[in-house]
Amino acid sequence: MPSEKVSTHRSSIEEECAAECSRGEEADLPGNPTILSFISDKRPISPGSCHPSAKQPKIEEVEHLVSTKNIHANMILSDDLFDDDNIKDSKRSANTLAENDIFLSHTIFKRPQKENTYANSINIFKKVELKELRVQLEDIRHAKIMTKSDGHPNLYEVEEIVGKKIENYIIYYLIKWKNWSADYNTWEPVKNLTNCAELLKEFEDGRLKLLERFQKYSNFYPDTSVIERHMLDLFRQGKKIDSSLINTDHLYEKIKMFFSINNKKTKTLAENIKENILHMLVYNSRTEQLASLKDWENEMNSITKGNPSIKVENLVDLERAPQEFLYIDDYLPGSGVIIPEEPPIGCECSICDSKTKCCYAMCDGSLPYTSARRIRVPPGTPIYECNKRCICPDNCQNRVVQRGSQMKLCVFRTSNGRGWGVKTLRVIKKGTFVIQYVGEVITNEEAEKRGKEYDAAGRTYLFDLDYNETEGQCPYTVDAAIYGNISHFINHSCDPNLAVYAVWIDCLDPNLPKLALFATKDIKQNEEITFDYMRQTVKDDLLRQRLELPEEMCNNKSLEHRTRCKCGASICRQYLF
Repeated sequence: MPSEKVSTHRSSIEEECAAECSRGEEADLPGNPTILSFISDKRPISPGSCHPSAKQPKIEEVEHLVSTKNIHANMILSDDLFDDDNIKDSKRSANTLAENDIFLSHTIFKRPQKENTYANSINIFKKVELKELRVQLEDIRHAKIMTKSDGHPNLYEVEEIVGKKIENYIIYYLIKWKNWSADYNTWEPVKNLTNCAELLKEFEDGRLKLLERFQKYSNFYPDTSVIERHMLDLFRQGKKIDSSLINTDHLYEKIKMFFSINNKKTKTLAENIKENILHMLVYNSRTEQLASLKDWENEMNSITKGNPSIKVENLVDLERAPQEFLYIDDYLPGSGVIIPEEPPIGCECSICDSKTKCCYAMCDGSLPYTSARRIRVPPGTPIYECNKRCICPDNCQNRVVQRGSQMKLCVFRTSNGRGWGVKTLRVIKKGTFVIQYVGEVITNEEAEKRGKEYDAAGRTYLFDLDYNETEGQCPYTVDAAIYGNISHFINHSCDPNLAVYAVWIDCLDPNLPKLALFATKDIKQNEEITFDYMRQTVKDDLLRQRLELPEEMCNNKSLEHRTRCKCGASICRQYLF
């Protein structure tokens, strides 16, 4: 009988959780007196769900026990192990089984011949009875051992952690149970392990030291760029980066082997180990990255509520969600900025069309949208939509931008060094409203200050609201560097497929229009959407021409600190700012 003293390094697993081990096999229940275990080496699902059956006695041993006169006296049966009802149940079970062919440890007992029917039946009954009692006794003995280890019948003591694996992004540890042979080791998820912190640390520290020893010996310390290149190689080979890519137990066995075999054989093994280490690093980094991107995707969609629907994708590197960007879906007034939301006037149309004196007509304009709600006026034309004071319904033809984006868009990582970009996941027809450009609305003075910082960093998210510019002064600027929506990630192109329009809805301040992006051409599914950053402050084509650089100026030293354009368009201006 094992010692009842509990180890000071006791670790336990709750019985109800231990049943979740990954082996997934069904097990016989040796504690059931009416069922015999036909396969003696069958493993249980988990020691937490049922106890393994004791080793089955040989037929010769049973026959020897039959010949013993006081067999029950020789078996130590206490009141808490068996009672009369249990023994009667076992006898009834034996009688039932005797009526058919009986299988014991894969040995078939055929029906006895007529002349020996009575004697043979009695012999078989005794064998079955003794075998069942022995099995039941051994199983209960094991239960007693486990219960006495700490006084809690639902807890089992962990002796050692001997292995680790990952399946479907879940970590499992191979557990060696105290007072159980290695045949009953089980794979348990981390969530099932309770009070095992010390054993887990000992196991992980041992592996970490082994890995560090190999890295130091071979001077193998891959950085992020090496890991990313390896990930791209796996993508090109069509391999999935999932748990099937790595086998941590095999990796550490190979490292142990590396330090124990002849030096002539270590070179090939070392390269194999390095590749396996890269597999592991790619898997770990990719798993963390995907979790980060998924959280970011969920966060954005929780704000947009499907208008637009946003997906995040990165098949290029290990860049995670931006940490210094906060998603908003409308203007955020900065210091000293007030955005009025109560329009002084509104239309009284029951149906707004080209014949009515609607909001656009009050401002000397024409109906900006078609019946399909697509833009019909050229860029630079101010748009006045119906507002909250208008009596027309929500489905009015002149309410488009305010209804939100109906697009399905994807923030993706570009492969040519342009960082994040945005593509459409479905076809967009020319003239369709795509998205608003939103951010923090700041004063001109603050914009000048931030602009110098952004220029030094080679980036800009400043969009001047200069549609009502007078005397060269632009009162307000939209800064989408920290606060913004998906338009923050739309890249520049010298030949874009989106154009920016100034739109007034509830706020009729001439200096505070909303910025709406409309498709200037049909856009294919999975095509990147872009707009011209140089249109942010330029309203005149003549001024735009001044920004176009002659080829002979491209090598001028004065351009060294300017930001190169990477749009790749045939009419690329080569520099942004």
